[in-house]
Amino acid sequence: MSPTAIPPECGSRANFDSELRKRLGEDAPVGSVHVAIEQRARGYHLRVQIGSELRELDDENCSELLRAAVVVAVAVLLHEREATATAPSPAPQSARSGERPRFTLAAGAGLCAGTLPPPVLGLELESKLLFRHWGFGLTLRYLTPGEQRDPNDRGVRLQAVGAGAFGLFRPSHSWEARVGFATQYLFGEGFGEGVPTFESRPGAAWAAGPTLGLAFIPLVRPPLWAGLGAEGQLNVVRGNFQIRNYSENIYDVPWLAASAFVRLGLTF
Repeated sequence: MSPTAIPPECGSRANFDSELRKRLGEDAPVGSVHVAIEQRARGYHLRVQIGSELRELDDENCSELLRAAVVVAVAVLLHEREATATAPSPAPQSARSGERPRFTLAAGAGLCAGTLPPPVLGLELESKLLFRHWGFGLTLRYLTPGEQRDPNDRGVRLQAVGAGAFGLFRPSHSWEARVGFATQYLFGEGFGEGVPTFESRPGAAWAAGPTLGLAFIPLVRPPLWAGLGAEGQLNVVRGNFQIRNYSENIYDVPWLAASAFVRLGLTF
């Protein structure tokens, strides 16, 4: 269809374009509007096409048809303009292809109770692989020395190293629930009357069991983050320390242990 197929008695293409620009602005895409008016036996036939949109009208008055063509073109172009403005933007490539997992590495310090005789300072290294709502991680811990003494002034001075693995659920970026398993290796020396030695494996014992924890991360300033965490452990494996030829246990690892840590980390 030719954009200028308008009989002279009906008007001109220039007038048509001028009317469109008055209603739609100077940037109106007048070139995309194709208008043709054809004379027939019983009047005139109008065709207005914009892209795939086609409108046809008949009337005895061709000037009225040209005014109708302006109304039709304005309606179609406005509809296209609104549809373009409200169309959703394409999803980012990362969202379409799946969220990239993130790796974090953190150092922590806190209080550990139940593994060694009194509550002691614990130092921790933690790594995590995080997805949107799930993840898993590994921890390494060192527990500073603690001391246990009995009424006969015999006792043991212990420290510990440990490792753990856990899975986590993240209902939000600030909260993590954890379930895992951890083990600790306790070692040290006895003191008191004589030179005590430990029964069975000298100077060492194990503790191990499932863990349950919760972490709160209130501060996130990529790549830095800081958080707090608390954890409990049920010791299904628990050792004890004895001095040979001495009937009393110097120290039994408790059934339950707990810890609380402050962590500072990096996200990669």
